[in-house]
Amino acid sequence: MVRNGSNASGTPVFRCPGCHRRFVAAPKKGPVGESDRARVRRLLGERVGVRAIARITGRSRSWVQGFVNAVYREGAPHHPGPSPKRPGP
Repeated sequence: MVRNGSNASGTPVFRCPGCHRRFVAAPKKGPVGESDRARVRRLLGERVGVRAIARITGRSRSWVQGFVNAVYREGAPHHPGPSPKRPGP
């Protein structure tokens, strides 16, 4: 591993010479646990907005939006069906 500068917060960043992947040696936040994911799903069921979910869970808005998109790609809990036909003139 080769030191490759620092990130915006000043934490040293390293780079793997083999795959050129950049990473932080000791990240402050780890992967999102299943309890947080279940909490976001519950809040979505209560029709809470993405910004509010980000504030409640302490996760970034971009992570919450990506997770919400993935949840709805897997299978939306509600499918409205085809749009109704408008009557002609």
